Formats: sequence, structure tokens, C-alpha cells
Amino acid sequence: MFIPPFNALLRALVTTPQELQSQSEITIPTKMLRFLLKIAVEAGDFNEKGYLAANPDVAVALRQRTISSARDHYINTGYWECRRGATPEVDEQWYRKVNPDVASAIRNKTVASASEHYLSTGVEEFRAPNEASNDDCLIWKSLTGPKARAKASSFPQ
Repeated sequence: MFIPPFNALLRALVTTPQELQSQSEITIPTKMLRFLLKIAVEAGDFNEKGYLAANPDVAVALRQRTISSARDHYINTGYWECRRGATPEVDEQWYRKVNPDVASAIRNKTVASASEHYLSTGVEEFRAPNEASNDDCLIWKSLTGPKARAKASSFPQ
């Protein structure tokens, strides 16, 4: 995959390396953000079983061969439609261990399982579904900040 030189991107974004280091935010065109996210989604983990279970219309389209694969659907359409189910499997034991509030909620029967919590709440809070995803989730959480997460939590699901 071709990636333009950093200086070329900075010029296109009307900034310099020095300004980039001193600024906490820059504006990028929506098309560029979508392109960069698509690259990340393509490289990311994909839970086909979970995606098909959460999206029966995609499962039908796959059986009818109107789409080439569930992964391609997710990359090109589903991610952008905010479809659920593509995230990695939840490691029930690990998730309860690192999220004592969830373990307590399960004991108190306010939530049925770690998976239920993750899919309904945890994913929006950038909690990791399993140990292998933990470092990436921590980075995403640090990059989004509390203001962005508060605003995102008000979006319809």
C-alpha cells in the first residue's frame, strides 16, 4: 500500500512538523479520516460469527451470495453504519477479573454476563473484550478523551 511522505500530508493539512508537535488538535478532511479508518478496520480483528449473529440481514445476503464476505461487508458498509458484532470475542473470566464493577454486577444479577456488559456498555467505554485487545483499547481510550466519550455516549445506538 502506498503511503505518502509525512511532509506531503502535513502540507495538505496546512501544518508543519513543528506546529503538529505544539498543537493538541488539527482538522482533517472527512474523506481522509474515512480512508485512514478504513485502513485500520481492514487491519483489525474481525469476529465473523458475532457479526453474522448480530446482523441477520448480512447472513442472508451472504447465503444468497449478494455480498462476497461478511468481512468485506463490515469493512465497506457495516462499520460505517455502526453495526455491532464485529468486535473480538469477550473472554468472560478475564473481563470480570479486570472489571470488578462488572463482576459485582453479574453477582448482583444486574447484568447477565461479561459479554452482555461489553456489548451494551463496555465497548462504548473503550473497555477491552480480552487481554489481547487491552493495549489497543487503552490507546484508543486515551486518544478519545472524556469529552469525546461523553458526546459519543449521547449518539443513538
